[in-house]
Amino acid sequence: MHTPDDPERAAVRASLREMSKLLIPLHRALIDASRDEYTAVGGVIQSPHQLLKLITDDPFFAWLKPITSLIVDIDEMARVDFTADDVAAIAKRVDQLFGTHVDEGFAARYVPILQRSVDVAIAHAAVRQALAKLAP
Repeated sequence: MHTPDDPERAAVRASLREMSKLLIPLHRALIDASRDEYTAVGGVIQSPHQLLKLITDDPFFAWLKPITSLIVDIDEMARVDFTADDVAAIAKRVDQLFGTHVDEGFAARYVPILQRSVDVAIAHAAVRQALAKLAP
């Protein structure tokens, strides 16, 4: 739990929750696109359980783990007391994935999907707008 928020902290907490809410459909769209790529190169996915196992363990899907971790960390932060430094660290991580300082390894997988998927492009734009509320 967290202590009661003043209006400024409540606004930041709301921004964190909004960011998580926006990252989830982006993450799902990226999973779907990666699943399609995986099957296009000959991989077979027979069930949702197998897809979850692949996302967790297969190197082909490893590039998605920073997004998964980010969503979990944001959700946890939104439930507890946090500092301005904590929020800045989250904003930096979002920026490194979807902002102006994108990690090159992540971008190598992300940008081609961003360029061909309308769902990813729309979700990306929403995340970028929400990032402006978190960044100092």
